[in-house]
Amino acid sequence: MSDYISRADLLSWLEKVSQSRDLVAPVKIEDLTLFQKVERVEDIVFDPGNTDLSPKEFFFPKSEVLFYVDRSDGRVELVPAEVEQETVIFGIRPCDAKGIAVLDLPYLEEPADALYRQHREKTTLVGLSCVSACPECFCTSMGTTPDDASNVDIMLTEVEEGFIVQVVTEKGKALLPEGLLSSKEVSPPAAPSVASVPSEGIAEKMHQVFDSPYWDRLADRCLHCNVCSYVCPTCYCFDVRDLRSGGRVERVRSWESCQSPGFTKIAGGYDPRAAKGPRLRQRFAHKLLYFVEKFGVTHCVGCGRCVRSCPVNIDIREVIQDVQGLGVKSEA
Repeated sequence: MSDYISRADLLSWLEKVSQSRDLVAPVKIEDLTLFQKVERVEDIVFDPGNTDLSPKEFFFPKSEVLFYVDRSDGRVELVPAEVEQETVIFGIRPCDAKGIAVLDLPYLEEPADALYRQHREKTTLVGLSCVSACPECFCTSMGTTPDDASNVDIMLTEVEEGFIVQVVTEKGKALLPEGLLSSKEVSPPAAPSVASVPSEGIAEKMHQVFDSPYWDRLADRCLHCNVCSYVCPTCYCFDVRDLRSGGRVERVRSWESCQSPGFTKIAGGYDPRAAKGPRLRQRFAHKLLYFVEKFGVTHCVGCGRCVRSCPVNIDIREVIQDVQGLGVKSEA
């Protein structure tokens, strides 16, 4: 027997959730599927594929005020930003939930980022397991699976006329009212088959090909449009600016990319990654080498969004395969 909820009861419950919390879920915006704050639960889409963007921005917003300086009343006061509203993110796929767990590693490492921690503490994740896989998906090679419930508070698996419900954490249990779930003899569908990428030992191979001309050749194709960084559920590069807003000064953090010209420029004008090759190498070295050495996991969850979005068809799956092959040649 499994805990079960019908689709009608699920939507009714989500309607009640939206009355006391911000409810964020996948919705259609023209031809895109995006996570947005939901005003009507009828707008939620249950497409089998992944969304065009991950819900990363609800923990690491595109732009947010970190603090502001108040100079009123003849005094100067630094006022930190605070997250006040509780949020429920519904319909997050396992790869994107893994992406949030990956972001936790640098942002919650002490000294933790206070604003990010508030976003995490005030957000409950309701996952939706994948019943089919996109052609670009390779999540099983990056440490997760289409039905992985380990990084959400509640996991739903779609079955006929409803969903199997798996309560994972105390936070998830607290969100569900008594009597909402029923017991039903129903079996989950088989997890979809996902493409495999030879990721084992990739950090060592990245070391071996670090100075290879491969990166310059690959960079000849790259436009440095930054779309790979912006669609990625784990990229977290940012820039900080101080802006005047009325009578106060705000410190604002906004998304940036290591692929941007001048991102690494330092005082005096020197840029250690001025050329395109080193910048492109930095992207893959961060994901497949530096992050692995520091935190023990790849900085990629295999969602395939960068593969789908790149206008010049730079494919991280092919890069991993190329690096593995070049690493073997360097050993010979």
